[in-house]
Amino acid sequence: MPTDSGVASLAPATGAPSPPLPNVSAAVVPLALRGRWGRSPVDSGLGSAAPEGLSQPAGERQRRAHEVIEAQRAAARRAAREHLPSPAEVAKEIALALFEVEAGRRSAAQLERVCSPELWDMLENQVQRRGGPLPRSSDLLRVHFQELVPGLANTVALVQRGPRVQPVAMRLDACSGRWLVTELRY
Repeated sequence: MPTDSGVASLAPATGAPSPPLPNVSAAVVPLALRGRWGRSPVDSGLGSAAPEGLSQPAGERQRRAHEVIEAQRAAARRAAREHLPSPAEVAKEIALALFEVEAGRRSAAQLERVCSPELWDMLENQVQRRGGPLPRSSDLLRVHFQELVPGLANTVALVQRGPRVQPVAMRLDACSGRWLVTELRY
């Protein structure tokens, strides 16, 4: 609207009704126009609601992102599982290899290849290379496994160590396309 000075003004003429606000989403309201707590006039009910994802609490977005990642991992496990050997065979080899490392007959780097990085960081200091008898394949008494979800197996290998039987429990994950130990207790 022109003024006496000839410069246009954005203020409405006195007595004239103000035009209605356009129907815009919160995504197009500039950050500088948002008030306290990051809310815009659109968020406060003067326009349409914000698009899905923008008005959700952070916890809800994180939960949905976690669900998507887990779904992708489950699909990768199912696809890889078809081409992998039995988890019982893998658990047998890993249990015997663990005791061979402790006996000093095998390099610990060979165990590192089948462990997740997080597990290896903890296990590296736990494995004691103290010598001792080399385990034979006949020392492996039994291997139990349970695979409730394809590509995710819980296993227990029972190994005879002198007069005692020692269990080696592990969780095997096929998400990476090969069996990877993610948890180990012995």
